[in-house]
Amino acid sequence: MTRTHPPAEDPDLAGDIAAIRPSGLFDPGHYALQAQDMPAGTDPLTDFCRRGWRAGHRPNPYFDPAFYLARNPDIAASGANPLRHYIDFGDREGRDPSPLFHAGWYRETYGIPDGANALADFLSRRRTGKVSPVPLFDPQWYLDNNPDVAAAGSDPFEHFCAFGAAERRDPSPDFDIGFYAARYADEIAGGNPFLHYLAHRGGGFHPRRPAGERLIAGAIRAATRPAPAFEPRQPLPPGAPRLATVLAYYLPQFHRIPENDAWWGTGFTEWTNLVRATPRFAGHYQPRAPRDLGFYSLDDPAVMPRQIAMAKEAGLGGFVFYYYWFNRRRLLERPVERFLADPALDMPFCLMWANENWTRRWDGLEREILLAQDYRPEDDAALVDDFARHFADPRYIRLDGRPLLMIYRAALIPDPPATIARWRRLFAERHGETPLLFMAQSFHDYDPRRHGLDGAVEFPPHKLVVGAPKLDTALDLFDPAFSADVYRYDDIVAASLADPDPAYPLIRTAVPGWDNDPRREGAGVVLHEATPAAYQAWLAALIERARRAPVHGEPIVCINAWNEWAEGAYLEPDLHFGAAFLNATARAITGRADAADAQNLLLVGHDALPHGAQMLLLHLARTLRRQHGIVPRILLLGGGDLVPDYEAEGIVDLAPNEPALQHHVATYRAQGITAAIVNSLASARACAPLAEAGLRSILLVHEMPRLVDERALRGVARQGMRAAAATVFSSAHVRDALCAALEATPAAHVIPQGNYQGVRFDAAARRRFRARLGLAVDAFAVLGVGFGDLRKGFDLFLQAFRLLAAARPDIHFVWLGETHLWIRDYLGAEIEAARATGRFHLLPFDEDVAPAYCGADLYALTSREDPLPTTVIEAMAAGLPAIAFAGSGGIPDLLRETGAGESVPAGDVAAFAAAIAARLDHEALAAARPRIAAEAATRFDFAAYARRLLALASPGLIGVSCFVTNYNYERHLPRRLAGIFGQTYPLEEVTLLDDASTDGSVAVARETAAGWRRSLAVRRARRNSGSPFGQWRRAAESARGDFVWIAEADDDTTPRFVARLAAALAAAPGAVMAIADSRAVDDEGRTLMPDYRRYYAESGAADLATTMTLDARDFATRFLATRNLILNVSAVLFRRDALRASLARLGDELATFRLAGDWRLYIDLLAHAAGPVVWVAEPLNVHRRHEGGATASLDGRTHLAEIARVQAIAADTLGLDDAARAAQRAWRDDLAARLGLSHAPRTRKKI
Repeated sequence: MTRTHPPAEDPDLAGDIAAIRPSGLFDPGHYALQAQDMPAGTDPLTDFCRRGWRAGHRPNPYFDPAFYLARNPDIAASGANPLRHYIDFGDREGRDPSPLFHAGWYRETYGIPDGANALADFLSRRRTGKVSPVPLFDPQWYLDNNPDVAAAGSDPFEHFCAFGAAERRDPSPDFDIGFYAARYADEIAGGNPFLHYLAHRGGGFHPRRPAGERLIAGAIRAATRPAPAFEPRQPLPPGAPRLATVLAYYLPQFHRIPENDAWWGTGFTEWTNLVRATPRFAGHYQPRAPRDLGFYSLDDPAVMPRQIAMAKEAGLGGFVFYYYWFNRRRLLERPVERFLADPALDMPFCLMWANENWTRRWDGLEREILLAQDYRPEDDAALVDDFARHFADPRYIRLDGRPLLMIYRAALIPDPPATIARWRRLFAERHGETPLLFMAQSFHDYDPRRHGLDGAVEFPPHKLVVGAPKLDTALDLFDPAFSADVYRYDDIVAASLADPDPAYPLIRTAVPGWDNDPRREGAGVVLHEATPAAYQAWLAALIERARRAPVHGEPIVCINAWNEWAEGAYLEPDLHFGAAFLNATARAITGRADAADAQNLLLVGHDALPHGAQMLLLHLARTLRRQHGIVPRILLLGGGDLVPDYEAEGIVDLAPNEPALQHHVATYRAQGITAAIVNSLASARACAPLAEAGLRSILLVHEMPRLVDERALRGVARQGMRAAAATVFSSAHVRDALCAALEATPAAHVIPQGNYQGVRFDAAARRRFRARLGLAVDAFAVLGVGFGDLRKGFDLFLQAFRLLAAARPDIHFVWLGETHLWIRDYLGAEIEAARATGRFHLLPFDEDVAPAYCGADLYALTSREDPLPTTVIEAMAAGLPAIAFAGSGGIPDLLRETGAGESVPAGDVAAFAAAIAARLDHEALAAARPRIAAEAATRFDFAAYARRLLALASPGLIGVSCFVTNYNYERHLPRRLAGIFGQTYPLEEVTLLDDASTDGSVAVARETAAGWRRSLAVRRARRNSGSPFGQWRRAAESARGDFVWIAEADDDTTPRFVARLAAALAAAPGAVMAIADSRAVDDEGRTLMPDYRRYYAESGAADLATTMTLDARDFATRFLATRNLILNVSAVLFRRDALRASLARLGDELATFRLAGDWRLYIDLLAHAAGPVVWVAEPLNVHRRHEGGATASLDGRTHLAEIARVQAIAADTLGLDDAARAAQRAWRDDLAARLGLSHAPRTRKKI
């Protein structure tokens, strides 16, 4: 059809047409549907410019002339064509073209350059599902949840506006259209609820039901789904040091017994009660549902072994089994009897006698007694005998050699002092036992002395709720009949910690929560808002109190309970929190509760699909854990098959939408996390919320400009780079290309990602791989790896094979990885023809890629765009040269710099094939392999890559290299290494320096490291050196960290040793040493001295009771001139360079000392130091003092001679005055007297 065009004499009309036609904003088809009155044969654009816009006809679905003019009266007054104005000025000025497109928001979100039109960009991509015209609409989510729309290829937002809103299809997970339409029906007046909300944001309208308004059904859904604090199980490594013995109360009522069948109905167990719970008010955490162990029966012999394994993996030291005895009649005894009969159930235990009447209290009928407790004297012997039967089990818990027996309600015992005394006589006479009898503090009965008992154990919430404020009147009730007492969990914790220590032995107890709604149905007691973090802090504080005030020599704490499900007091995993309470228990027991340093790092990934960036993040988490002891939080913005793999390395959270992301970020801030590594631009939207919360992030960029545009990541990329403290690019090419495309200038770093698979050449793997493919010895294999699509250039790979196949019958092409559906559809015939030759091989993806690299001869990188693909790094690590296309990314530069291959002009397949053919020489390839592999090993050490990222993310971290010096300490190594691996501060490296041990030290050390999933370098001397200083020298020379920790293998440590000293060093720039006080223990680990303060005071150095920073020379003069008050080298962190310099100055002199060489070194180091010394007056180190050690075994005169020698050096080096020299002599004389010597050697006078 012929279209009419505007006459040449109308210059304004012609100008409008000329501006609009190439803009991409005029859709003739859409306009024609709008302008039904357009004369036949008229050009639609001409009609629009001449009269259509005045009639309100839209040139595309997202430009509304009437709206634009109404919003912009200045334009309406000018009489200008609104679309022409929008093109020339409006878009750039952020004026919206209609209610359906927010121009400024779109430009910012998707990073539209200043010279481009935001609406035109959207119209060109609106059917991709990658871009949204307005906030809150999630196009990809809409397509994923509406497959009919996706199948039709529709614009998702246009479909939503035309049909979806009326059909009650939500526009995103953050907008509930049904709720909004019902809540604001009068305001909407039949309009589109979503558009109404967009037009009135900030006006008090809620896009979905507020959390506080959750109805019962919603509350139940929330309680039975993972909470933000959900954690999978994180078992402690074998041998992880425990700070205290922690016991958990254990309820055996999870199996049927005839009595319960008769009283409560056939089949009754504790689970029967559980199903009666319901949420009674907003925020009430009910119902509870078990997870890992399910609704178990204790009649199943497989259950208790799993419970015990779970408890031990959390650090628990035993169970306190409830014991039921009523006038010689036992109840609920089968689980405990089964336990006693099976010695393989390796778990310490003791008993708590639940000595109250069995009543119908769950029904509220307190006075209806079902089974009475009468305390008949004639039953005493039988009761004592039955207790003693349990005491005889070697697993029974004893304190000071005495079995521990707890009694729930001592006040119910008739004449308790007399009765208890009678029982004690029976225990002694009949069984030779003197048990420790402890009462539970319950029902306002707290003091054991009035009953003749040895001590008490807390039983919260008893005692702690007395006088605590109640929340009852502040609750938004669902149940009008609700009458329970509700307390804030934090208030109960505060009451516990404020409770003063009594004059009698008391075992403190924490409770992970309490809510007996299943038993009392709205009439019980609730500890509200219990969280794993609050519980962990409470338990950790109780453990610290127990260490300061041990009970009969044992720091001991209880937990109420292991499995009181019907009272909301349990550690077993549930659906809502998972194993978070169990993990919190482990962290508190091992001392990680009050220092989150080792987990003070967040890793962010966009999903868990098995692709390159995701695998990189997984290996980064794995390396941080193995090399540095960091167990990271891992935030994934989407799910995928790799989630279980991520969970094996850290604590994983999922944030599929913005509210979840904001919630998790707030949680991390509250947990003290301060640093994040955000992996790829697809995850960059997390950077801004992290920055707003005060978390420093570094952004790893793996994308090239084309991929950024394809995935609509421009805006996200810009925002992420602005918010991140540093942006890390894999190559300079990627940095330059992307920063130019985004017009961005971030704080950029170039760090290649490294060989995370640890690929290396293996001749046996080469033979196996080639045999698998049937390759002849003289055949050549060209390898490609990745997801076969256009970006990876699979079609070019195929073309290169076709060019070479005819001329070279000895060449094979191998592609490892899946291929895109589009590739299979369009190139299917060509692929099959290539495969028919027997020399074109398609292999499915295999995470174990190393054999393919070993079996190949060349690597073909056919990618059109690839930043710095790991595949080439892995190929180089196996010694393969690579061929690539110029301009594809960072690899061409790498190949040029290293000589590990070459690049050819982009898209020139003939040149690519020729480059391959030119390298088909087995001798030359074999000769080049070691050089290429060595180059890769130098450049792409993944552990070094992880260290550099960690240093960028947490620039304040102090690098500490730990060296365990060992000779025949096999017995102590498991605990020593456990203490090192359990540090709350990341270590740079851990190395065992073994001085030719003749025992099994090295094997034990490796086994311990494997149990902790930690890397341990082992350097074993061929011959014993006879002196520790050779090991010290090796440590100083090889250390990577700025500080060196020489951890003698027989000593031990506390979890916060490095963290506390590192904090002190950070506050004292330039310090050359940080030293902690020590607790002294004997060879069996028994405490000899809780610290050395008394010794320091007796030595005239009482100031060492205070943490301080001193000038190095001053410290040496005050605390080392007369005697060595650095009593254990394990308590010291040395600045590496200062230690090296001192060892170099002293040379072989140190080997001449048998006792005082360390003292000699300290004086030399401090006398030459330019910085201060930090002293931390806390017993963070554990110093093991052996009978018959070096000091004890040394001849007295030799001992004194060494002391005199060092004192003389100190006097000269430090320039001591006469008074200080006199103090030296006085101490020598005193020591000589104590050693039974007639006189002490004299120090030489300085001439």
